[in-house]
Amino acid sequence: MDSFLVTSLVLTILAFTAIWLIHVPLRDAGIVDYYWGPGFAVVGWAGLAFGAEASAMKLLLIAAVSVWSVRLAAQLIMRHRLMPEEDARYASMRRAGGPQWWWQSLYKVFWLQAVILWIVATPVHAILAAPASAVLTHAGEFGLFLFVIGLLIETVADWQLYRHRRQGKSGRETLTGGLWAYSRHPNYFGEILLWFGIGLAAYDLSGLWWALAGPVVLALVIRFVSLPLTEKHLIASRADYAAYAARTPVLSPLPRARTLTTGPAE
Repeated sequence: MDSFLVTSLVLTILAFTAIWLIHVPLRDAGIVDYYWGPGFAVVGWAGLAFGAEASAMKLLLIAAVSVWSVRLAAQLIMRHRLMPEEDARYASMRRAGGPQWWWQSLYKVFWLQAVILWIVATPVHAILAAPASAVLTHAGEFGLFLFVIGLLIETVADWQLYRHRRQGKSGRETLTGGLWAYSRHPNYFGEILLWFGIGLAAYDLSGLWWALAGPVVLALVIRFVSLPLTEKHLIASRADYAAYAARTPVLSPLPRARTLTTGPAE
C-alpha cells in the first residue's frame, strides 16, 4: 500500500501536468476543474488495477465515489460552457501573473490541486488498504447514509444554480430560492458532508485513522480558502449579495432568519 501511495501521487501529478499542457494554448485554466472529481475515481480504480485486494464492499465504495465524480465533472463542464471567458478566479491570477503566468500556473494551480486531491483522497487510499474480508458496521453504514444525503444536497444545489445561470441571471441577480434560501453555499455543504460520510465508511472498513484526514483538509480548504475568495468576488460583483449574506448562513443549512436584516452571517 505504501508503494501505491507514491504511485497514486505520481499518476495524479502526471494527469494534472497533461491538463496544464492542454490549457497553455487555450489560455483557460478553468479546465483543471474537469479532473477534480474523476481524479478520485482514477485513484480508486488504479489501486485495484495495481494489485490492491478487491472485495464487494471495496467495489461498492469506489463505485460510490465514481458516481459522485462523474456527476461533478458533468456539472463543472456545463458550468464552464456557460462562462463567456476564463473563470474569474483564474483570470485574476493570470492578470496578476503577467507574461510568466503560463508556466507559473503549472505549480501554482495544477500541481497544487494535484497534491490537494491526493491528500483529500485518503478515504480512497484507506478503502484500498482494507482487508478483503472487512465489512461495514453500523458506523460505516451511517457513513454511507451521510454520503448519499450529501450527494443529494450537492446535486440539487448545483442543478438549481445551473438553471439560474441558464436563465441569464447569475451575473446580475443572486440565487436566493431553493436550497440557497438556507445556505449561501449548499453545494459546498453537501460536498463536505459526503466526504465525511465516505471517510467514516473508509475508517470503519480499514481501521485507519487517517481515512478522515482528507475530509478534514477538504473542509478546511473550503471554509478558509474557497469560501472567502468566492464571497469576496460575489460581494464585489453583485449589488444584492450583501443583503442576502446578512440574512443567510454561509455554509450550514439553517433556516433563514426572517427578522434579521443586518449584521454578519454565521
